[in-house]
Amino acid sequence: MELETTPPVHDPELDGSRHRVEATAPWHDVHLPQEYQRLLANPFLAVTIFLIGLALIGIAFRERRLNLLIAAAVPLLGSLAFLQYHCLDCGATGSLYGWRSHACPRVLKRHANGRARRLRGPNPTYQTILWFYGLIASVILGIVFFRLSY
Repeated sequence: MELETTPPVHDPELDGSRHRVEATAPWHDVHLPQEYQRLLANPFLAVTIFLIGLALIGIAFRERRLNLLIAAAVPLLGSLAFLQYHCLDCGATGSLYGWRSHACPRVLKRHANGRARRLRGPNPTYQTILWFYGLIASVILGIVFFRLSY
């Protein structure tokens, strides 16, 4: 008498061991697209527009014109829209708020090959914050050296 054996069928509702193995997969296996981008923050246009707004405020206070003071708010607030990033791979420049979605052919190729960028610096948002701190430090140093020269 021969017993007929059939291969076991996996039932995911009854067998929870596979789910536990997949759930404990190391988190570093998941690659974000940002790991393949080589982007630099470019805040120079926004800083220039912001400085124009500050100059308008100075003129408005000197001439005591309320309409010019209100008009100065436009470049001060609008300068945030001119924060940009620059791609080192394709040379494209775009709005800083859309840097996560940038995908030029080299970024896509690195992503397909699974090779993240070699030098991992801060992302463009943090780079912009560092630029801001550098600008503040430069202004403070300029004021100190200006006062020391007199």
